[in-house]
Amino acid sequence: MYLMENVIRPAVPNDLDILVEIFRSCWLISYKGLLPKEVQDEMTVEKARQLWLLSVQPHPDRITFIIEENEVAVGVARVGVDVSDETRGHLFSLYVHPNNAGRGLGTKLLKHVLSTLRERNFEEITLWVFKENAPTRNLYRTLGFVETGQERIDDRWRIPEIEMRALSKLF
Repeated sequence: MYLMENVIRPAVPNDLDILVEIFRSCWLISYKGLLPKEVQDEMTVEKARQLWLLSVQPHPDRITFIIEENEVAVGVARVGVDVSDETRGHLFSLYVHPNNAGRGLGTKLLKHVLSTLRERNFEEITLWVFKENAPTRNLYRTLGFVETGQERIDDRWRIPEIEMRALSKLF
């Protein structure tokens, strides 16, 4: 039997290309039928690089983590201070490459980043998730997130998102 070893570590500048690959794979495969086709088509490699470039640079209020399986990056998560309320932590994004989805890697990564936020003394953690992305909303619910009733439409994505919140003592 082959043992799968997972390591979760902070991202570094040399990780940019793999972060872009994971993100775009999710964007084009996992979000097919969820995002408008023109929004998917607009997310070129260069645009994705620009989106993720700051994520691999040191920043006092944010950190990007990579989950590896047998030394291969398979997922990424960005966390930090909630831009609308600096007393709360925030999950900015969580992606697991579609080839590795459904194997619990997203849950492992999510638990790690939530624990990191709790260690930084955030009592509440927020996130935004696409309203129609039921599998991801369900993942967040299993870890204690609840919908706040807040909705938005980001001009870049052009579909409704909902805010979810959890108390850090729950994880």
